[in-house]
Amino acid sequence: MYVIVRPMSGSGLTDYDEFFAETRPKLVGLGLALTGDLQIAQELAQEALIRAWVHWRRIRSYDQPAAWARRVVRNLAADRAKRLRRTPATPPIEHVPAPTPDRLALISALAMLPRQQREALVLHDGIGLSVAEVSVELGVPEGTVRSWLSRSRAMLAPILSAGDNATEVRCHECS
Repeated sequence: MYVIVRPMSGSGLTDYDEFFAETRPKLVGLGLALTGDLQIAQELAQEALIRAWVHWRRIRSYDQPAAWARRVVRNLAADRAKRLRRTPATPPIEHVPAPTPDRLALISALAMLPRQQREALVLHDGIGLSVAEVSVELGVPEGTVRSWLSRSRAMLAPILSAGDNATEVRCHECS
């Protein structure tokens, strides 16, 4: 947002207009050199010029009001750099391969299972928890977990092995 200032006689704003016109391009250039980003450089220059306008009655008496504005830009750029260093960097995005047809079939087949059977199967076969650990995590007896695993495998076997003549895999803990 830019502030439009109209010169008023005796207010000192006429000399501010001259200061603004002469100093703004140099402040943007300084900000660009410090940040490497034109938009941020323009924002820093704008902030410095707004601060100069607010305090213009005092700043206009300085030997070099432009030096004061440059100092503001440098301070703002330094503060911004400190904030960026404190903010944790966004971790790089990992490349995730597109799902294979087998993976899509598995996801689709798992969606057909009742929630408890699906959870038991994923915890046991997917994550590798023992039947006892699944039992504790789901809050059910081990026999119930074995039953859910058996039923879910029986339901998934014909779906997942269609066309590939795979044999059902049995868990030694579940037998």
